[in-house]
Amino acid sequence: MKKIVVLGAGHGGILAAIKLASKGYDVTVLEQNSRGNVSHDWEDDIRFDIFQFLEIDPPPKEVYSQKLKWRFISPDEKSFLRVPQLPPLEEVSVSRRGLIDYLISLAEKAGAKIQFNTKALSLKFNGDMVVGVLAETGQEYDSDLVIDASGLRSPFRGQLPDSFLVQKKPAEDDLMQACRAFYQSSEGVAKPDPDNSLTILHLDYPGIAWCNHNHLGEVDVLIGRIGKLTQEEARLAIENLRFSNPILSDIELKTPTFAEICVRNPLPVPVADGYAAVGDSAFQTMPLMGSGIEASMKAGKYLYETVVAAGDIKLTASVLWPYQVRFMEDIGASYMFIDVLKRWALSLPPKQINWLFASGAISESDLAMISTEKDPDAKPGSTSIARKAMILLKNPRLIGLAAGCLIRASFAKSIASKIPEKYDIQKIAKWKEKYDGCIDHKQ
Repeated sequence: MKKIVVLGAGHGGILAAIKLASKGYDVTVLEQNSRGNVSHDWEDDIRFDIFQFLEIDPPPKEVYSQKLKWRFISPDEKSFLRVPQLPPLEEVSVSRRGLIDYLISLAEKAGAKIQFNTKALSLKFNGDMVVGVLAETGQEYDSDLVIDASGLRSPFRGQLPDSFLVQKKPAEDDLMQACRAFYQSSEGVAKPDPDNSLTILHLDYPGIAWCNHNHLGEVDVLIGRIGKLTQEEARLAIENLRFSNPILSDIELKTPTFAEICVRNPLPVPVADGYAAVGDSAFQTMPLMGSGIEASMKAGKYLYETVVAAGDIKLTASVLWPYQVRFMEDIGASYMFIDVLKRWALSLPPKQINWLFASGAISESDLAMISTEKDPDAKPGSTSIARKAMILLKNPRLIGLAAGCLIRASFAKSIASKIPEKYDIQKIAKWKEKYDGCIDHKQ
């Protein structure tokens, strides 16, 4: 059977490892962290039926809990909208680290070899074909396919020949610099309703801030900004959150963690001869919030199915391309639409966002459509559109900007959906140029 080397035990990579090992493939996962310390030690929301889609058993109950209620707050904190809550356990909050530990256990049971404390240094090539990996220990791992799940700053994309058109690194405005911290709940303060609050353009910076009272009774805080975020800026932002969130004490439960979060459209070309990127390495995250657990695991399944369908054929970029086509058609095109909307919204003056909240131009159902995975192609009804049009007529300048943004977002989604069905590098180059051109990095 073919040898598969997975770089990093990310959600997408380890899901592919489970599936491929269960089919008899020789799978080795190289993870630079120690067992029990893979992934961030915090929670993200996912749809519970993802496990049915992946055809694996759900993790133990201690790994997840019912997703709590959310509200989105305007920059001036005078208006807010509640995100409608889904039925019980339709969407859950899952421990990222707990889920990874569970998936690793499934991979090991399936026969995959997990090498902890092992950092991959470089790809090995035979001509332009990736044929293995060199580890920091000096050991070499031969492969028929390297699955890159090493993260958004993957050093391996940059080692690929330029002829494959794989983007080497993200732009700075593709990333959100985030500080995640956990505090003890203030004594004698009532539990907030809803439990979770997210402020857009907090302190008028491009980005978000949230203050969440989680199921463990902790207060989960995130400060996220497009661009730079210093420790002092994060501290001041958290201090500001205390004014409107009395549940937030000053007693730290965990040392604040700083991380880069990918908040951009998916990588247009994630494959090369003997190589495929998945998860954060392929920018497969929700552009609004940066969570990519569901999309990454789905991508891992799509990649597995593509490899199995190839049979004994050498895993060239051409053979691996159907994996990207399926991801783009099922998920990526919708993420492109959201990315264009997000960049536009974060470029608006805070007073315009305040007006959108206060006027009713943004509704709770709008937030539900872009903050969950359910039916990403859902559109507001004609009555809702007519009502929004009447509201926006009161702000002629904004209606022009909004209309222009919706046109650009729809066009971008259309371009993403027109991904070439077959691997023709010249056609892919022309499509990629149009795809990349849909994003205005100067906005």
